Amino acid sequence: MNAAVRSRDTKVAPLVPARRFAAAATAVLPLALLALLFSSTDSRAQGGCDDAAELAMLPSPIVPWKGAPLRVLFTAEKPADGELALIAPDGNVAARSRERHGGPPYFWLAEVKSPAAGTWRATLTRAGCGAVTREIAVRADAPARTGTVAGSVWPLRGVWNRETENLFSAWIEKLFDDPLDAAPSWPALHFVLREPSRNVLFNHLGLGEDEMKMVLRPDCADLPYFLRAYFAFKMGLPFGFSKCTRGGGGRAPSCPQWFSIQNADAARPAPPAPPVPPPGTPAALNAPAPQPPPAAPKPRLGLAGSFGDFMRTVGNSVHSGWRAPPTPTTTPTTIRCRCRRRRCGRAPSTPIHTATS
Repeated sequence: MNAAVRSRDTKVAPLVPARRFAAAATAVLPLALLALLFSSTDSRAQGGCDDAAELAMLPSPIVPWKGAPLRVLFTAEKPADGELALIAPDGNVAARSRERHGGPPYFWLAEVKSPAAGTWRATLTRAGCGAVTREIAVRADAPARTGTVAGSVWPLRGVWNRETENLFSAWIEKLFDDPLDAAPSWPALHFVLREPSRNVLFNHLGLGEDEMKMVLRPDCADLPYFLRAYFAFKMGLPFGFSKCTRGGGGRAPSCPQWFSIQNADAARPAPPAPPVPPPGTPAALNAPAPQPPPAAPKPRLGLAGSFGDFMRTVGNSVHSGWRAPPTPTTTPTTIRCRCRRRRCGRAPSTPIHTATS
């Protein structure tokens, strides 16, 4: 996570071990101390105060500054009523939210449109528990722009673990959140990613990357890969994929090759070979041995451009398919998402291979 974020957790804990409680009560402790002991024991009995390690927070953008909205996503694995408060450097509460989403993971989201420079505090207070606070440093000036690195499509800053998986699930649920009786749809994935009210990671890298008109148009089988790749790109996490065959002739599809953001160029299709004249013709007798065409120089792309280029490779690799040319009667592909019975972002364990048209 961002190095500017520091942890300062507080929670209620028993004052004496449980085995000594009966003896202490027999000794007729002062009433005030007894009340404190019972209150402490009750908090732990509710089961929600021992999970500080299961909490995760995501501040966005990656380097908060006063010229960009500050969004804070807090996730927890256990259900509990609570409130997320964003406290400004002057001590005033600038935003708060009591709305708990999802489950599991459960999450709270709060946003400040124009944060003041200084040290902010994101405090999650849950029923029966003490407050959990994270500090967030908000700069007064615009941070340096994140750039590309040699040998990788995007720079790596973290790893996939329980925290990032929970944040990934919460991000997806917020992205497609709507009432149960609604049926939202979009012509392509990039349309919903361009909505700041849905996309917690909108312009997370500070490049204006979600306003560059990048096109992401996955089909049904590509969508889980595109969602995880987009999250990994924004969070600086590893990402890889298998290049699969279509199958046929009694053979099942197979995925014999593995690629990642560190060797993505190897997954590109080879350039077409030069035409070979028919054997026995004068042209074939006098023709030099065919040579592969020289590789075209790769254009210099920024970080967002490199991601868009990489996603075209992913879309052409994770499954075999074909797409018919558009016609006036072509029905646009729509994207719908419901995460009610499966943790958002978790695809079925069986690979899906489809041909699209």
